[in-house]
Amino acid sequence: MIKVVLIEKGDGSMLFHYHFWTPFVEETEEFYKANGFHVSQRIGRYQNEFQSFNPPQTWGNFRNKNILFRIIEMKKGAINITFGFGKKVKI
Repeated sequence: MIKVVLIEKGDGSMLFHYHFWTPFVEETEEFYKANGFHVSQRIGRYQNEFQSFNPPQTWGNFRNKNILFRIIEMKKGAINITFGFGKKVKI
């Protein structure tokens, strides 16, 4: 599923938002980091409860836990990318 949203802000600028599902959440985060994005939030289900795994936490803090990430949000200027775990890539 692709979800793309363009929002005109009050100052005339535009915000671009893109959302997709992938089984490769850590790799996807690393790809966007390498392209200048930063993580603004990570929300995942761990031990049957939704929890935050936001920075300054890194994958080294939780990689070996069984977390089902619902959303990872990354930003670069007016570009907002969100993705979460899915059994296959859906864009």
